[in-house]
Amino acid sequence: MTTTAINDISDLVRILEEHPEWAETLRSLLLAREMLDLPTALDRLTELVNDFIREQKETNQRADERMDRLTELVNDFIREQRETNQRADERLANLEGRVTHLEEIGVSSDQRLTSLTELVNDFIREQRETNREQRETNQRADERLTSLETISRRMQGQIGLLLGEAAERRLQGHLDVVLSQRLNLRRAVTLKSINLGIDRGLADQLEDAQDNRTITPEQRLQVQLVDVILSAVDRETAAPVYIAAEVSLTLNRNDIARAAERAAILEKATGVAAKAAVVGGRIPPLQETQAAAAGVHIILMEDLDIEAEGD
Repeated sequence: MTTTAINDISDLVRILEEHPEWAETLRSLLLAREMLDLPTALDRLTELVNDFIREQKETNQRADERMDRLTELVNDFIREQRETNQRADERLANLEGRVTHLEEIGVSSDQRLTSLTELVNDFIREQRETNREQRETNQRADERLTSLETISRRMQGQIGLLLGEAAERRLQGHLDVVLSQRLNLRRAVTLKSINLGIDRGLADQLEDAQDNRTITPEQRLQVQLVDVILSAVDRETAAPVYIAAEVSLTLNRNDIARAAERAAILEKATGVAAKAAVVGGRIPPLQETQAAAAGVHIILMEDLDIEAEGD
């Protein structure tokens, strides 16, 4: 066997070219086992990446299908909500039309009040039935119920205004006379009514009280929202007195509390004693007891005509 001397890299290359079977042995000595396995590892990695891409595409496809289904459900809900709102608008329009009709034909206040009460009860009952059906089909019906209750409260507020107007029409401007009789007053003057804004002089007093920080801006607004305010003289004490009266279809605890609170603010702002009163179509026994405890005077619509006629 011939011994070949290796003096530089070119000698090594030449020898490997003459003996290619030595190259594999030299490669195994120079390269780690991991490097030899690298091609196989790359093939495996490529296979895993392809599997991941395929699974991701399938996942995305399922997500798209779920999104399409969710979109369909949302569109169904929006359509149902629009139909419900449309029915509510139609019922409200019908109610407003019937109220307008009652005004046009000039029915009596008692008949109008009874008709309005029946209309409101029918409307609320129909809305509750609609809401019950919606709750059985969709959990989000609670939001619709809140909306309908808001509409109902607004309607009750509007009917309260109608009641106040009816009361004033019944007495033909003699509400101050009736309040004077019931509260033992004289020289009663109306400073605010449902149809008339607050008296300028009283408004200035309230503004001064706010500037002097006797009352807050919110309290000033509360007094300005009182339905009826009278200025009078107490027959027993001969002292000046204000009357703050709230008007409502059915007198409830909120009406009573509001009248008492606003009368107290009026007294604080002016330095003049103020009495609270409520005027309404009816009052439940529990609220009647509450009014007595709070010192709030009660005047019912059924008593107005009698007292007005006796004037």
